Amino acid sequence: MAKGPRNMRRGVLMSLLQESAKSIPMWAGGVDERPPPLCGAIGAGSSIDSTLVAPGDHVAALVPDLESPGAEFADNESWILAEVISFNRDKRQFQVEDVDAEEGKVRYTLDRSKVILLPKWKANPVLNPEAVFPKGTLVLALYPQTTCFYRAVVDTHPTNAQDEYSLYFEDPSYPDGYAPSIRIPQRYVILCPENDRKSGRQGRKRVPGQKKKTN
Repeated sequence: MAKGPRNMRRGVLMSLLQESAKSIPMWAGGVDERPPPLCGAIGAGSSIDSTLVAPGDHVAALVPDLESPGAEFADNESWILAEVISFNRDKRQFQVEDVDAEEGKVRYTLDRSKVILLPKWKANPVLNPEAVFPKGTLVLALYPQTTCFYRAVVDTHPTNAQDEYSLYFEDPSYPDGYAPSIRIPQRYVILCPENDRKSGRQGRKRVPGQKKKTN
């Protein structure tokens, strides 16, 4: 019985995340107007001001994997979905809170390099094709029914503003190293940082539904 409230709360959280992905607006600029930072695949850039980040925003945050031994080592860090509490522009530091902490609030103070802002607008692939990730791009994406980001490769990109990406998530239990494609909304697909492209980092938890190896 003790798990009931926790499961109920998590179910509500998953529903809210799905709704957030659906509700972000589509960027609609003028003729020849370039899409702004945080529109689809366009990142925030090196500088961040108050127009791009505010308390309550959701971000991808690279945090120590407290469930694993040796959490102080880089490969025992995980990209999780977190909520911004504050941003110190002078120190280039974020204070964020794990949206899915199991026992109360868990907060982290992180350097700018360990936080990735999520898209605030959907990109229209017809009008702004430069704002969507092309096929073959290595990305980080929020795996369904979790609050963790994992590496994936773009199979197909959205063809309209309401469409989603089709992604192959990395999974060493499959012969080719990738699980079957899954559809993920623009809101939760971001460019994989350079430091993560060859990292052995696998994330806080094994991706749900991963195929087990058989002899």
